[in-house]
Amino acid sequence: MKANSAQRPQNVTQSGGALHIALKKEDHAGKQFTGGGVISKKHLRYGYYETRAKINDGAGWHTSFWLQAGDGSTTFPAEQRTEIDGFETDSVNPARTSHNVHGWVGSGVHGPVTYGSGTYDTGLDLRQWHTYGIDWSESGAKFFIDGSLKYTAPYTPGQWMHDYTAVWLTSIATGALPDAGKLPSAASFDYVRYWQRDYYVDSDGAAAYGYSTTGTWQPSALTGWTKDSPVSYGCAAGAEATWRPRLRAAGTYEAFIRKSVSATGGDPAAKVALDNAGAVTTRTLDERSGSPGWVSLGTQSYQAGESASVSLTASGTGCAHADAVKFVRR
Repeated sequence: MKANSAQRPQNVTQSGGALHIALKKEDHAGKQFTGGGVISKKHLRYGYYETRAKINDGAGWHTSFWLQAGDGSTTFPAEQRTEIDGFETDSVNPARTSHNVHGWVGSGVHGPVTYGSGTYDTGLDLRQWHTYGIDWSESGAKFFIDGSLKYTAPYTPGQWMHDYTAVWLTSIATGALPDAGKLPSAASFDYVRYWQRDYYVDSDGAAAYGYSTTGTWQPSALTGWTKDSPVSYGCAAGAEATWRPRLRAAGTYEAFIRKSVSATGGDPAAKVALDNAGAVTTRTLDERSGSPGWVSLGTQSYQAGESASVSLTASGTGCAHADAVKFVRR
């Protein structure tokens, strides 16, 4: 229940190969109108997201294709931190839309990061079918309509959290009360597609699926590669952290490890090993000097699956720091 409508699961149906969110004039849960939405069970991060959608005819409804954590039990979950809006369209102006990135602290509390295109005239009738895309990467988010780039938000991991998010398709009554003469109606979505390009394995959260350690590791006060991402450290010789990505497609990737730096206690001779299906290359990582950041381990061809890994082993002359690795498609 939000704004001028109650959201009902019964209003979400599938027919003709599309998903429809019914918009109705009916009394429910103290509201005079009902809308609805769906939220993906799977949470995703970087990649290209696309939907084909059309909004309803008739004023009073706000329809969106967007990314945010949560299961739909509330719009403001505690894990609400990253929000990326592929489109937000108010049906009172069916040619106008907006694209946004919002940073949250959780539970509806704004963080310091916001980017937005502003509401603009697309020159299109959004009550007809159009394709909307979000290309989200470490460097920011790009927004497309019918394959045309409309807006770019320079949203980087150092500014705010880059969380794993669910896909939301929603339509609610907001602003002036809906035009009851145009109801019942519907907002419709033909499909939602997602393409993953790069693979990240972190030391925490959803991206920690391929992370493991041996020996003693403890939480570090150093900053991780994305805001508030934790780092661990191991000081005993032989303490090892390993990241194993699950590559869903064979191809050419450049592997990186995220270097942390501690001028007083960092390991000046930590060992990094890249194992590509048994072909192992090693190098030394100096975590006592230089700057933190991604360090390239080279570009190679990889098989699909989990045959590749990166490991970091403490030399015993300082503390090695485990943060994240990534495999970037080339």
